[in-house]
Amino acid sequence: MQARLTAYPPDAAALSRWLQPGMRLRIGRDPGCDLVIEHPSVSRAHAELSHDGSDWRLRDLGSKNGSFVDGIPVSDHPIRSDCWLRLGDCYCDFGVFDAVQAAALQAHRAERVALSQALAHRISLPGSRGDSLPAQVLRGVVELSGSDRGFLLLADPGTADFSVRASLQLDAQALDQRAFSGSVGAVQRVLTEGRPLVVNDVGNEGWLAGRASVVAGALCTLVCLPLRDGARVIGAVYADRRSAPDGSRGEPVTDFDMELIGAFAESATLYLLASRAVQSLDDAPRWQTIVDGQSDRAPRAGTA
Repeated sequence: MQARLTAYPPDAAALSRWLQPGMRLRIGRDPGCDLVIEHPSVSRAHAELSHDGSDWRLRDLGSKNGSFVDGIPVSDHPIRSDCWLRLGDCYCDFGVFDAVQAAALQAHRAERVALSQALAHRISLPGSRGDSLPAQVLRGVVELSGSDRGFLLLADPGTADFSVRASLQLDAQALDQRAFSGSVGAVQRVLTEGRPLVVNDVGNEGWLAGRASVVAGALCTLVCLPLRDGARVIGAVYADRRSAPDGSRGEPVTDFDMELIGAFAESATLYLLASRAVQSLDDAPRWQTIVDGQSDRAPRAGTA
């Protein structure tokens, strides 16, 4: 039977790989591995997945921090059903699928490619430009990431600040409240570093887990991408997802998803620039005002 391994490195998209019987998947930090996990707890050549003709097997390759199956340390272990693996401090979801299940998941992957192409085409149409374009770009990122809500920032011309130009399922005027501290912290990090940020398990990320927005909103997944004009960051798109009432989180945001979202955001940035959507700011909330508001509301040392 086919199998799928999904690794969850911190602050990055999940890494998903399909395995066919007869394949070997070498996992580690070395660029020559079949699945590269760039995390310090993962050895350069950490472990290998293979099929022995009847079962999948996980073999540790002499790693420093060990390999585990459902919490049990292993050196060479058969895997006969779905389970959680841990390589160093990186958790991985291992699932076994029959031909029908695998075909359905592969078809879903093709549907997502078609969706990203359709969204990119939609924003390219002349009727899609103008004041509504930021909202359409935001909706596209929310849809592609499987999120519930989000907002989009664009640079103020002639200043070092940004403005909220679109929001979905949240009040842009309330972003300076502590209830959005996690969201604002993630966006501020992306604006500063100029790199995408993906967190698939928000509750286990130390810099996010205790934030008011995470606790109150039951956030489980967030995605934030910079909008770039060459080396210059002209904005950012933020989207997040809340846990379902039964605690389920939905599908992770994978490296494949981020390729689609990144390509869409790159095309969208060109149209945003061409349409001069960074102008006509009116009374949109200024980003620095939101950040300053978060600072004013941060608990003081020695207080609860």
